Amino acid sequence: MSLVFEHAIARTVGAKQTLKAMKRNEVAQLYIAKDCDNAVSSPLLEYAKTAHIPVEMAYTMEELGRACRIKVRAAAVGLLKEIR
Repeated sequence: MSLVFEHAIARTVGAKQTLKAMKRNEVAQLYIAKDCDNAVSSPLLEYAKTAHIPVEMAYTMEELGRACRIKVRAAAVGLLKEIR
């Protein structure tokens, strides 16, 4: 599977930044790497469940990093809600 996030799409990259954005009610869609550590993914999954944020876990950390066009792997990516 191939995943690419356009530069125009507002997003957070990384577990800590994504969790912070989720707590501010800014995340519309959550991507968690299927190969990330359980200690990293558990808080994200728990909060996503309570906040009713859709979660996708079909990609690896390498694929998420490439999709965000960064040079390192990414455990989580949050697509931000559109501001109207």
